[in-house]
Amino acid sequence: MNSELSTTNASGFLATDPDGVVLDGDGVRVMRHRLHELANAFTGVMIAGGLLSQYLEGGSLEHYASDICEGSERGCVLVREIRSQLLAARGEVEATPKGSPADSIQG
Repeated sequence: MNSELSTTNASGFLATDPDGVVLDGDGVRVMRHRLHELANAFTGVMIAGGLLSQYLEGGSLEHYASDICEGSERGCVLVREIRSQLLAARGEVEATPKGSPADSIQG
């Protein structure tokens, strides 16, 4: 490995390839924690969007609340996909049950 291309930063990411990043054990732990926190943020947005949608039901602005809910659900799906790819790259198996988008990305 070329020492110029292999450096570890404070987050545990090993930059070994100009096309990608390799994670060490600490980097995987940090990434999983960040994904969990991102999932929590999307869950909060989904809840608030759902409540807003109920409040605006039938109103001319309801479609905006619906857009918020759809966007946050898509964000949850993306987080779940990234988490699954991270686990697969490490040879780990997804251990959480499949449920709502937010439920399946917690952990």
